Amino acid sequence: MDGKSGVPTDANKDILCKCGGSLSDAKLPRIGFTLGFWAPAKIIDVTRKPYCLPSLGGMKLPLAGAEFLNGGANMGRGGLNSFFANWALYTFPIIYMLRLIDDGACPPDGMTEFDLLQVSPAFPNWNDVLGRYTTFINPEMLLFTGVTSLFALPVDAASSSFGTPINAFFWTAGAWGPMYPITGFASGSGDTKADPVSLTSLTAVRGISLLHRLGLLNETIGKANVCERNPRFVIRKDAYRWQFLAPSPESNGRLPGAPPPTATTSQVREVNPPSRFSTCNHATGASSAAWGMWRDVPATGEDHSYLIFQWTDCCFGITP
Repeated sequence: MDGKSGVPTDANKDILCKCGGSLSDAKLPRIGFTLGFWAPAKIIDVTRKPYCLPSLGGMKLPLAGAEFLNGGANMGRGGLNSFFANWALYTFPIIYMLRLIDDGACPPDGMTEFDLLQVSPAFPNWNDVLGRYTTFINPEMLLFTGVTSLFALPVDAASSSFGTPINAFFWTAGAWGPMYPITGFASGSGDTKADPVSLTSLTAVRGISLLHRLGLLNETIGKANVCERNPRFVIRKDAYRWQFLAPSPESNGRLPGAPPPTATTSQVREVNPPSRFSTCNHATGASSAAWGMWRDVPATGEDHSYLIFQWTDCCFGITP
């Protein structure tokens, strides 16, 4: 990250910090300075088959038929005009894995190694066509699945495409579509049928939103989260930035060895046009027309992987 991606609102602005300590227990506080940065934190695979792990070489977990209440087993129940996908989320704290920062310097999830964190078939709402489990987990969806709530979509889409998703519109995912219902189904009709990248992006951000709703992901922004992490139950969209990893990585320039642009359409997949953003990543809900609607590869590259950057406010102690 080169500093061009902006700082989320409410990020910590204090220079010095003090964490912990208790005079009654004869424990001195940890005093230091604060630092906020975009940390590569997670990888999410969006796949057509449950338990498939493209980021692990395409291996499949031997859990077929073990879905909780059929959470991700059937991909066809949404109808012909619906898109359905599963996801697998990994922790990927690469700066801690390489020991570039001290292990105790507040990794986003308290994890310092690569690991498989969650998979969508574990959640009964993910394949919930009728809304039975989804409404139980997200009762607020009853307010935000109607036509009247969609007024926020174009506003959030425009703002997100300029790098500033609107957190107050938590029921939208910008140009990717509505955040609710939080299931693996999305509309596949109309314009979105030709843009599977937006659909997999929507699947990915819904997965992150679901984990926040269940208290499994933490807040990492602001003074209150400098010393310790606190669960956040509603996704904060500006806390994340996304980079398309596979099958065609998001970059701000032509890949080394790629052929020069031609006027023919037969090489459009090989040309790999660069992202319109100079940061090689994009905000939550940013229109895929600017960074990657062309990155899907039919038949051989329909499973997509994303690297997720998370803004992290930290206190680096200069005292023990």
